[in-house]
Amino acid sequence: MKSVKLSLFFLLVFFAVFTACGKPSVEAKASGDFYEELSRLNRVLSEINIKYVEDVDPSEITDAAVSGIRSVLDPNTAVLDPKASDNLKLATDGEFGGIGIQIGVRDNLKTVISPMFGTPAYKLGLMAGDRITQVDGKPTKDLTLDETVDKLRGKIGTDVTITIVREGVAAPFDVTITRAKIVVHAVPFSGMLDKNIAYIQLGTFNSKTATELEEAINKLKKQGMKKLVLDLRYNPGGLLNQAIEVSELFLKKGNRIVSTKGRVVNSENNAAKNGIVDDNTQIAVLVNQGTASAAEIVSGALQDWDRAIVVGKTTFGKGSVQTVFPLDNEGRALKLTTAFYYLPFGRCVNKPEQGIRGHGLRNANAADDSEDSVADTIAKDTAVRDTQVFYTAGGRKMYGEGGITPDVDIEQKAIPWIAQVQERMSLYFRFAVKYRSQLGEAASKIDSTWQAPDSLFKAFREFCAADTNFTKIKSNAQTITDAVEEALIREQNIIYGDTSKILKDTLITARIAGLREALAKQNENQALEIKNYSINAIKRELIAAAQGDEARIAWMLRDDAQLEEALKYLRNDSLYKNKMKAQPKDSKKTPAKK
Repeated sequence: MKSVKLSLFFLLVFFAVFTACGKPSVEAKASGDFYEELSRLNRVLSEINIKYVEDVDPSEITDAAVSGIRSVLDPNTAVLDPKASDNLKLATDGEFGGIGIQIGVRDNLKTVISPMFGTPAYKLGLMAGDRITQVDGKPTKDLTLDETVDKLRGKIGTDVTITIVREGVAAPFDVTITRAKIVVHAVPFSGMLDKNIAYIQLGTFNSKTATELEEAINKLKKQGMKKLVLDLRYNPGGLLNQAIEVSELFLKKGNRIVSTKGRVVNSENNAAKNGIVDDNTQIAVLVNQGTASAAEIVSGALQDWDRAIVVGKTTFGKGSVQTVFPLDNEGRALKLTTAFYYLPFGRCVNKPEQGIRGHGLRNANAADDSEDSVADTIAKDTAVRDTQVFYTAGGRKMYGEGGITPDVDIEQKAIPWIAQVQERMSLYFRFAVKYRSQLGEAASKIDSTWQAPDSLFKAFREFCAADTNFTKIKSNAQTITDAVEEALIREQNIIYGDTSKILKDTLITARIAGLREALAKQNENQALEIKNYSINAIKRELIAAAQGDEARIAWMLRDDAQLEEALKYLRNDSLYKNKMKAQPKDSKKTPAKK
């Protein structure tokens, strides 16, 4: 009886999975062979159940088999247990418990797409592009994306320790974060930058996004909005229907917003009504590497219809559609990648490196409307993917490598290494808490006009020097120097035998010591050079404590290179209009979708 139940269980699970998935690649066998493969799989599982040396838990084998299926599909496909299904629903409702980051998979590693403003992860300095290699000591390579998310979430007030690998930092480091109630406001900040130019920060695409954004726009119109900066940086995306409703606020009725194309799922989504933002309102959209999914649909749609210039860095390129299929009555579900997103004039949002096996459909739809086989299209597109050219409604040239390529490419100012460490260790925040207590009632009156006393930076330096964890941190160069010394010791040991891990050559020893001294001096100089950054960061935390996160964001916008670049175009009509000019069309351009 147990064998029969096990076989039926596997048949039901794999029938659900394979019926939804269909062919795993363009080289798959004909669909008639599916039942033969299912029968073979069932025989293998039955033999395991009957004859394996020990009793086997059917659920463990199911999990392992499903993980194997997922490994030939893509990282966003997963079977969700009831808890994971509930977490997914909570996230789209806009409120859940966790640390406040959106993660995806890049180069087969769990990667931070963006920290959410004001959350524990944001305050501790986690950055877009950080690779999460462990959660509470468990390697994430052994976890699905959903399992990793599930481990990051938990009871409010509990701690989770994650191990981070960061570009430019020599060694992995641990960050311990206290979970908090994450209430995601779609519009964490909006306001007037001057008498004509408004600013709206859009943080996510949950069930309330379009409503909150419409309210913000109407409020700003009453305050004199003539031009708008829409900030989508670090926006990880979310619900497709919200991306469509947000785009509608800026477009004309009938304008295509996004298409989804898959083996089964195909749809076109057009604006159902005219937008509430006047056609003459000049718009600049801010994006960066942390802009993903629904945020890419909005920025791409506004770019394609020449409703905005896009300023910043090329976006994340998460342009695949996940559909959730219930598997049973207990809450298990299959989250399956079923399609790709396409912008109004044919660009596919998804970057090739996002882990979708083959990219057959992506390439077929991006290349042309012909009936060529998917395999032929892949072969063609491999050679031309990086040169695919598309054109906006007004004739501006765009490229189809995935993600949204900005009209104005500008990097945000790099944060100095010492400041990154201090942000990550929450030293600015912790010092501000201590300093605020010394100020007493005066702390509640701190605003952007507050002048930090001369003694503030000295006190902060002493605070850092007293933190033993901070003083142990080494720069890349210091870590490399340690490695060089260790290599020299190993080399001399081959010749001289054990020398108690001390260099015998006095000249080399002196030079290593001199290098350490120079590097220590360099670190000291850098710490002094970032005096203004440190004071502003402390002031940021004091302002946030006195006036809230909105005041924090307003303060941070003062020194924002990408925002300043956007304002340069919005304040100069000729610059803005020149950026909107049509360009000569290539004779071999990719046909635009109608």
